[in-house]
Amino acid sequence: MKTITVQTASSMKQKPQSIVPTELKYKLLVDNIQDYAIFLLDSNGYIRSWNKGAQKTKGYTANEIIGKHFSIFYVEHDIQTKKPERELELAKRYGRVEDEDWRVRKDGSQFWANVVITALYDDSKRLIGFAKITRNLTERKRFEDEIRRANETLKQQQRELEALNASKDEFVSLASHQLRTPATIIKQLLGVMLQGYVGQLEAEHYQIIQKAYASNERQLSIINSLLKVAQLDAGKVVLNKTPTDVPGFISSITDEQSDIFDERKQSIRVQIDESANQTVTFDQDNVRMAIENILDNASKYTPRGGTIEVIVDVAKKWLQIAIRDNGIGIASEDMNKLFRRFSRIPNNLTGNRTGSGLGLYWANKIIELHGGSIKVNSQVGKGSVFIIRLPLKVRQSYAQHINR
Repeated sequence: MKTITVQTASSMKQKPQSIVPTELKYKLLVDNIQDYAIFLLDSNGYIRSWNKGAQKTKGYTANEIIGKHFSIFYVEHDIQTKKPERELELAKRYGRVEDEDWRVRKDGSQFWANVVITALYDDSKRLIGFAKITRNLTERKRFEDEIRRANETLKQQQRELEALNASKDEFVSLASHQLRTPATIIKQLLGVMLQGYVGQLEAEHYQIIQKAYASNERQLSIINSLLKVAQLDAGKVVLNKTPTDVPGFISSITDEQSDIFDERKQSIRVQIDESANQTVTFDQDNVRMAIENILDNASKYTPRGGTIEVIVDVAKKWLQIAIRDNGIGIASEDMNKLFRRFSRIPNNLTGNRTGSGLGLYWANKIIELHGGSIKVNSQVGKGSVFIIRLPLKVRQSYAQHINR
């Protein structure tokens, strides 16, 4: 009887067959990795396998290295201190050990390596050897060292700059104190002469002494500016904040400045909004000097016959004091120079004006110490407006700074 075999669709499917045994797959995988040195050690640290990455990293062929102790890759100092043996002991104790340090190639050159040694055990928990993986991190190490050296250089330069700045501040303060004393004495002596206490002066002598007195006043002003800036930069300015009646405070400043405006044939207008009719806490002496400085600048750089306006109001949580003039204005490219030390912006009135170039720098720092700011808008030929903003309430962070 003839037997006929019928094949169904399922029976026609062939079972997948493993062409390459699993163990061989892993061996091929490990042997062909080139970015990592991967090899086996026996339980005593002798090399039993070697992949292409190991040859690339360390320079040895498999024939040259298999059977040698893995301490051959360590620098002499590590060998003498038995570091290879310690690492095997740690791997046995904890299962693995990781290290970054210098290692040695076949040609004697060194490279920075990340090394992981893992202990291998059979099913009966018996140690059969170690797996060792090494990465060459020399480029990363070089880059990190460069960054560290650069940071150390920057820190050293910063320390030197801080020391230099402290010396500069100390010198400016000391020099200013030493200069102020004789300048003050000269002022007193010249004043005595101008007031006639040493006898009647001839007209020509009187004019000469009067010019000397004015020059001495300018010198004292510069010395005082240097002292104030040195104190600011050294963090030695302590604000004495007191509740201040805003309208009365502003009026007293403009009244005191009226003689200067009259002398320059300029008019001043004061406008205080009802919202600013309140008491605000700040350091009256320092804020007064800041406002006077900006007012004086507005007058200096406004031609004779010009007008200066002081507009005071409140914007949200800020007291705003705007000082506006119709003077020569400031070019846009010069705006960033305004609050720098010793900076004076050239213009067609500069030749007629004297100053230290410290006034606006000092004023800005004082307002910032209060937690405020000074903003400037200007257009060449049409004038400028300086807007001082002071917080209506003392902020806790600034109160702590002030009371340090």
